[in-house]
Amino acid sequence: MKPHRASRNLTRRQFTTLSTLGFFNLMVTSAGATITLPNLITQPRSMKLGTTFSQLQCWYLGLDCRDAFREICDLGFERLRLCAYWHEIQPSSNQFDFTAIDWLLEESDRRGIEVTLAVGMKAPRYPEFHFPDWMRSKYDTKTARVLDRDPAIADLTLKMLDRVVSHTRIAPAIKYWQVENEPFTTLEITHGRSLSEAFVRKEVQLVRSRSRLDQKILLTNAITLPDGQGQEDNQAFRASLWLADAVGFNVYTKVPQGASQSYIEAQPLYWKKLENWRSELRRWGKEGWIAEAQAEPWEANELVPVAQNEYPSSSPNQATKIVDRVQEIGFDPVLLWGCEYWYWHRRQGRDQWWSGMQQLLSS
Repeated sequence: MKPHRASRNLTRRQFTTLSTLGFFNLMVTSAGATITLPNLITQPRSMKLGTTFSQLQCWYLGLDCRDAFREICDLGFERLRLCAYWHEIQPSSNQFDFTAIDWLLEESDRRGIEVTLAVGMKAPRYPEFHFPDWMRSKYDTKTARVLDRDPAIADLTLKMLDRVVSHTRIAPAIKYWQVENEPFTTLEITHGRSLSEAFVRKEVQLVRSRSRLDQKILLTNAITLPDGQGQEDNQAFRASLWLADAVGFNVYTKVPQGASQSYIEAQPLYWKKLENWRSELRRWGKEGWIAEAQAEPWEANELVPVAQNEYPSSSPNQATKIVDRVQEIGFDPVLLWGCEYWYWHRRQGRDQWWSGMQQLLSS
């Protein structure tokens, strides 16, 4: 990676610390002694850091969504990914309610934060497919299959997508649309359900036709642990490369192996795969994102691991190492995954995660 020059501008913390130590140095030198000051100015990160905020995850954790959002924004993120959940936006077949997402978009704009809005039937956070109750009671949304092969589900999805994009496209904060979430990936969490490339192409075309000229398309993909050699990963990458302006990868480096107490961890080939993909995106003139950089625990049989203060699968130090590694490869931006979790711990009087992420953002 090409080295970048350190900025001459100091943060408030650096200025205060240097001023204090400079005064101390003057006093000691006046007394005939010398000291060596530490090198306190570090090179700023060249890429933008962001996070994904989920009002659904706040509900799982018993948090007030708006209070959590305000405090998470106060950390100083430049980018946010927000989620337009179908079950929240269309609570009945003939009713749309944009209250929640409108507030989040307005607050983001007020703070000057750029937003990527995830739209479609599949959005971040469990259970991935967020069908409204009225749909789940009428159509088969649970069977392991390519869901858009049901004409009714496909038609309703496109109508919902049209309505959501047409309503929210005027929000100044929205710079990207994420169409579906890992649409070509069949993960255990989705119980074998997925979407076809042909249908996602229709969705992308629809979103482009409704969006502003300055708004772009993001598609996201998984990368398989431990070595990134999953054939499905390559197929998903190829499809995204053709359809999107930006391709994002969800990077998790330590996850449970099934229901056991063992973990699968990223090996050298995992990082090599990310390097190869980043190089290919450059050749195609496409943006390379990390849509999810693991910054919360992933534990077996736990939707939200909060029973313990610490878990083996993730820590602030591990999250920082992931950010450093993907920055070296050249991904930008990097969206941290887990902001609601950090805030929940802070509400319990435990600041390890919150302070760790503050330090990461200020470095």
